[in-house]
Amino acid sequence: MSSTIPVFRGKNPLLPGAEFLRDPFRFSIGRAREVGDFFRIPFIPKNLPAGRQVYFTTNIEVIKHVLQGNQKNYVKSVAYRYLKMALGNGLVTSEGEHWRRNRRLIQPAFYKTQLEGLYNVMAGIAERYSQGLLKKIGEGAVVEITEELMSVTADIALKTLFSADNPADISEMYRIMVEAQEYIVQRTVKPYLTPLAFVNGRHRRFRRDMDWFDGHIFNLINERRKNPQPVNDLLSMLLHARYEDTGEPMDDRQVRDEAVTLFAAGHETSSNALAWTLYLLAQHPEILKKLRKEVDETLGGKTPAFSDLRKLGYTMQVIQEGMRLYPPAFAIGREPLADDEILGVKIPKGSVMFLSICGLHRDPKYWERPDEFYPSHFLPENEKKRPKMAYAPFGAGPRMCIGNHFALMEMQLLLATLVCRVDLELATSEQVAPQPLITLKPKNGIKLRLRPRKVFPPV
Repeated sequence: MSSTIPVFRGKNPLLPGAEFLRDPFRFSIGRAREVGDFFRIPFIPKNLPAGRQVYFTTNIEVIKHVLQGNQKNYVKSVAYRYLKMALGNGLVTSEGEHWRRNRRLIQPAFYKTQLEGLYNVMAGIAERYSQGLLKKIGEGAVVEITEELMSVTADIALKTLFSADNPADISEMYRIMVEAQEYIVQRTVKPYLTPLAFVNGRHRRFRRDMDWFDGHIFNLINERRKNPQPVNDLLSMLLHARYEDTGEPMDDRQVRDEAVTLFAAGHETSSNALAWTLYLLAQHPEILKKLRKEVDETLGGKTPAFSDLRKLGYTMQVIQEGMRLYPPAFAIGREPLADDEILGVKIPKGSVMFLSICGLHRDPKYWERPDEFYPSHFLPENEKKRPKMAYAPFGAGPRMCIGNHFALMEMQLLLATLVCRVDLELATSEQVAPQPLITLKPKNGIKLRLRPRKVFPPV
């Protein structure tokens, strides 16, 4: 016998999904506590991409079923298919056997031995960036920290991917990815505006930008193929990898799709997570003091070496807690290929499963202080008390983010380097609102006042 679940009607029964689409982050945190951890949101009209039954959940058993237990029956939702317009058929957007073959091929590039080599590139960028920042802020300056971090993580991504070293190219590639994301999100959540994009020129600008972006990437691939000397970057790893079943390499189009996916997914998640973490630290001086104590005692003012990262336990807890409150991948969307049943509830083919990671991360069943910035949530003894699936900033199951260790390593390096050398405080009393696009961005940015620390001289 099938079970029934609550149906969310909202304030406007004729448009029950309007509140959800307007702000899925706020909706996830508030409505899950009011309505329950598994409910249905009917969308009208059903013929629109968003006009279908949406099943919202923060229920761990439902999430496990979709991402692990019956994951072969679920494909990524329509939002990911729109992402193909920019990312192509890389790991984030591909499905089935195509995804499995490429995942197996790329996975070794993110083994610890490979990451240690890439870390030296990261550390050099972090050192140069911190020195430039110290000169920039002088005795105190207001900076938009999201833009600052986006710049340095884009630099890290491009150098570890392509050994790219042209600031103008880095700036243009970053701009194109930001604007492409905004365009794709609009097409996903407001499909009725799509015809307007063809009239006002926005689609044409998107295509022109992507043509430039693709041309630049293909030039990098062609130059590397002409000069096959070993280079310690991810592009070389992609070009030298061979499929285990055929012994053949990726073709240029697949290398492009995977490289662009790694760039787009890699730098933005890290920069947004760090920006939110610094925002939280600026509001909690006692936590910042404890973090600084660990960093100062461990590093003594130096940029952390790869071997130092394992000594920075509290630094990692701070990062994990920042991603708990503001997970960059705030939700996961899946669609069933065939009818399914979860906890007795029939899930029809073609509906949307909205797995709310931000709602799960603030569920009082699993978190002692669900809405507070409390790094002790990640003490080993506290982690043992809750289900592993209660924390999923990088997803779960076979499709967990391939670059999760790369991202954590990068965030530890940058956070330790910054708090070691810079004092920070909020430059405005206004609350920063989350902007849920493809990743969770701070709407209008985060303005911090930064000053050089006097404890250790710049090195």
